[in-house]
Order: sequence, then C-alpha cells, then structure tokens
Amino acid sequence: MQNFTYFVPASALLLVLSAAQVAGGAQDGRILGQIDGEAVNLAIGSPDTPDLGLMIELSEFSGNAELYIDLIAHAPGEGPYDAIMIGLTFEADDASAPAQVTTDMLIEAEIMLIEDWSDATTDPSTVWLAELDRAEAVDITVDLTGDEGAVSGQFASRRFCLHEVKDDDFIPVLQNGGMICKGGALEFTAASAGLDAPAAQGGRTVEVEVLGRLEGLVGTDVFEWLTITRAGASATASYGQTNDGTVHLSLQGHSPASTNFLYHDVLGLEIWTQAPVPEGEGIPVEVLFVVEGEGPIPRAFYTSEEGDGTATATIWFLSMDDEEANIELEVEGRLCRVEGMRPVAGDCINFQVRGATEIVDAGAPF
Repeated sequence: MQNFTYFVPASALLLVLSAAQVAGGAQDGRILGQIDGEAVNLAIGSPDTPDLGLMIELSEFSGNAELYIDLIAHAPGEGPYDAIMIGLTFEADDASAPAQVTTDMLIEAEIMLIEDWSDATTDPSTVWLAELDRAEAVDITVDLTGDEGAVSGQFASRRFCLHEVKDDDFIPVLQNGGMICKGGALEFTAASAGLDAPAAQGGRTVEVEVLGRLEGLVGTDVFEWLTITRAGASATASYGQTNDGTVHLSLQGHSPASTNFLYHDVLGLEIWTQAPVPEGEGIPVEVLFVVEGEGPIPRAFYTSEEGDGTATATIWFLSMDDEEANIELEVEGRLCRVEGMRPVAGDCINFQVRGATEIVDAGAPF
C-alpha cells in the first residue's frame, strides 16, 4: 500500500465543529441540504428554547459503550420546515467509547422534518421520518479527543416518509395503500460557543492510504479512481458476511484528477450476494457515480437504480481472508442521471470499470 496526501478545498470536506463530550448544549451550527427540490438551511438551536440544540451523552458499562447524539434546529417561518431533529446512536465493543467514532459504529439514526411546529414545548402533529435502514448515503464522524466533542455528517435517503405523532409513537400516513415519501439529503454540523467557523480556515490536506485502483469509462470520459482509508473514517473498500451466508462487497473510488477529491467524480459499487461468491460470471451490482455536490451532498449523480439503468459485476478473483483480502472485478452497464433526488428523463450513459483493490473486513452488514 502507498500513502498519498491530497489538497482539498474546505468546501469539499465535512465541516467539523465542537460539541460537549458527555452531556451539554450547543447553539452554533447548521443543518443544510435539499429535500424534494427545496433548499434547507437552519441554524442549530431554537430562539425561544435555549436548552434545545446539541446534546451528546455517553453510557459506559461492562463490555461496551453507547454514544447518543441529539441535534435540533428550530426556526419557525425560516424555510419549508419549522424544525429538523436528528437522533444518532453509536455502539463500541469496549467498556469506553473510542476517541474517534465513525459511521461503521452507527447502529441507529432517525431524521425528522417538521413542517408546522411553532411551539417547541408541545409535540408536533406530523413529521417526515427517515431511518438508517432506508438511507442511501450516511457519513458521520464524532471526535472525542478534546475537552469538547466534535460532530459532523451527512445523510441522504429517498424515504423521508410522513408519520403522525400519537402518544410518542410514529404512525405512517398512507395514501392509496402506500406511504407518502420524499427524497433528499442533509449535511449537519454543531458547535459550542466561541469556536471559529471552519469554513473560514481555508484549505486543508487530507492524508489517505491507497488500497487499490479502478479505471474505466463513464460515457466517453476516462477515469481513474483510488480506494482509500483516511484518518477518522472507514475504508472505502470493504466486505462483510452474515451467519446465513449473505456477503456484502462495497467499493468507493475517488478520482485524483477531481477538483474535489472526496466528493466529486466518486464511484460507488455495492454487491449483495450469497456465499460462495461466484467468480467469472455476472451478478447484480448497484452503481452510483457522483458528478457534483456541495460538501458531501450530491446535487447530481448517475445511478444504475433509476430509469433504464442496469449494471452487472464479474468477479475474477476474491479472497476474504483476515491476512489477505482482495478483489479483482469488472463492472459494466448503463447509468441514469438524478438531480435534486429526481430522475432526469432521457439522460442515461454507458459505463465500463475494471480494477483490483485490497478490501477490509467491515463485519456483518447491518
């Protein structure tokens, strides 16, 4: 493996701001993004309820530790939603939480959008609810190395679904027998008072360890992608297997030629199959190619899961051994464009990708 250092503009990175480590409030920070084509931009906290904002709580007990994070932005009349609430639960297989808490430790996430909620002391009547098991993209980092914690992340899902709130329960609202849902993506940050805004700190370097390389064509454009690991984040090439034999192979490649190494021209491949994984024959694969975005939120991408999109992977070599885990594969098919979480009719392109990479054991897929 090789080590590389890439210079990335601050706008290309997840913003990282400070928060209280065990329990505390914070009123500086922001939730922004796009839901069903509408822009969202709310400040953390509430003008009328000072205790609302960010809360981080740590529970440690024999064998493991759990970290709970609640994030609330309440600003009635300042956008399509009066409030956004984010709840996250992380679990570590240790008696104390690690200094760096990453997405692979996330066991539960709930994102609630509230359209009409002028009074934060009462329960809202309805919420648009998205959960971890229906999310398309999740990337969250919590830093507990300092006196105060730091949290940042992004969450994208096509299933922010309408629910009624009754006696602390969320009851799906149905229409013609089906749920009513929106698609969207949010980026969130939080900070305690007095911390300098990272957006004003200029660029920063990102040190990565290269696991492997992919190359190929997307439309008529030639790309090279690197699979990587970087500090505070999971490897972008991984495998996992459950007791019933379900195998998950996940590859995410970043283009060294991109002006935004972490978030533009990113290629994602997701394979779910049964062991033993077939070699030399075509199997289904989900493909995502991110074209552009602001921070980690993709504004435009191509996917095999919309319209006429389709993709097939052929695995030429696969080893899932603890000491030497590698994959060599070829993927081809057709991708269709999505903008603002909505498909763009008639905009589909062919693609071909081939490469090899080391893969890291991510444990059983959730």
